[in-house]
Amino acid sequence: MNSNISFASLRYSFAAIILAVCSASADDAQWRDPAWQDAIWAQRGCNADARGQWFRDAKFGAFIHFGVYSELGGYWHGRQYDPAEQILGLGERHEVIPLDEYRAEAAGRFNPRNFNAKEWVAMIKAAGQKYVIVTTKHHDGFCMFNTATTSNNVVDATPFGRDVIKELADECKRQGIVFCPYYSIGDWTAAKVEAPGFKTYGDYMRAQLKELFSNYGEIKMLWFDNYWYVDNQWQNDEAHAKELYAYVRSLSPNTLINDRCGRGASSTDGDYATPENQLKGSLQKRYFEVVMTDTDDDNWGGVRGATNYRSPAELIQNLIDCTSKGGNFVLNVGPTASGEFPPEHKAILQVMGKWLATNGAAIYSTEPAPECDVSPQPGLKCYATKAGSNIYLEFVHWPDSGQPASITIHRKGFVDAGILDSSLSSVQVQPTATNDATVFSIAEPTEVDPYATVIRLTFKNEN
Repeated sequence: MNSNISFASLRYSFAAIILAVCSASADDAQWRDPAWQDAIWAQRGCNADARGQWFRDAKFGAFIHFGVYSELGGYWHGRQYDPAEQILGLGERHEVIPLDEYRAEAAGRFNPRNFNAKEWVAMIKAAGQKYVIVTTKHHDGFCMFNTATTSNNVVDATPFGRDVIKELADECKRQGIVFCPYYSIGDWTAAKVEAPGFKTYGDYMRAQLKELFSNYGEIKMLWFDNYWYVDNQWQNDEAHAKELYAYVRSLSPNTLINDRCGRGASSTDGDYATPENQLKGSLQKRYFEVVMTDTDDDNWGGVRGATNYRSPAELIQNLIDCTSKGGNFVLNVGPTASGEFPPEHKAILQVMGKWLATNGAAIYSTEPAPECDVSPQPGLKCYATKAGSNIYLEFVHWPDSGQPASITIHRKGFVDAGILDSSLSSVQVQPTATNDATVFSIAEPTEVDPYATVIRLTFKNEN
């Protein structure tokens, strides 16, 4: 393996110089221009524009944390480290594993023989997930794509020797799933592994981004991470956020970029917000995307022997919650060292896919329905979404009293009601029109969905 890496490094000495020159050529005048940066920055957001329409319609996405850290499964010399995907350096940024040992014991053994992009994407599609975010480079700096910027990549430094990202990007295109690269700005190893020819980390990062946009098909969204930086390689301020945002938009004008191009949480940077493992408490003005681990912890990379998987009931409710508050929900998986989704994750996907196959009209291409008021009743948990002349009520739990739920909808012209799942019993709905609203008394059906029973209310008009 070391001889291969040494041989590969020879081509990077030349190729990286070419990349560095290319990344600093044709369009530099545009994206480096402060006036253009300000103009493109002023266009950020995805609440109502055409650029973000696919994203607002999608609602449910997949996240895949797959890297050479997957080989270790969260364990190093018998000790478990959290989070698993950060085992090289962890949150404290100290070196848990020396880089040469990481290359030998993680990258040097990484050979996921059961990796099958077609199967992965097929499972994602069957689950009703409309897009997938895939780690092209995590904080460990190891590239899961074929790059001329460093030998620290899956093609040249592992026995596997295949471009994981290329295979996934191609398969997403074949199966109609939107492919979205994840890219960590913070890089714990760049100074040690980048090829000659790069004067700054910014040059190195831009060269890698240009490769991703040039070699992996259309990229509708780029998911940055690690808005805290290492050894001042980049800065966490608005000026650098504008610069990075402008560079990506110069490569691909219609690409969405998350808030971690800059200051991340609680900022207005990028096009939308990305809270981790945390649901929003109310209807949001800014579009957001909750990303959540499939296990009840903060491990995004797979952990060997994990048993603490979230339940499908919790995850379906989270998807409904996010949709009703004006955002998307993304479920993460950390594949195994052999290149497979854990069986527990597969089971979750099957349940969610079955529920969405029946109730997807209440999720996809919908908006929040703030005109719905759910009267407080012990035990009642009900969300609301809308699309055109339809209001969808997602009943996760009915009133403890057994009495009908009372829902006021500030819309007139009620036409009819029904349960989306035709296999369930009919629903009893009693509407009462007032001056500016319709009050519904909705009795719990004899049969209900174990995850969420969806009632459709149709009106003559959209408002």
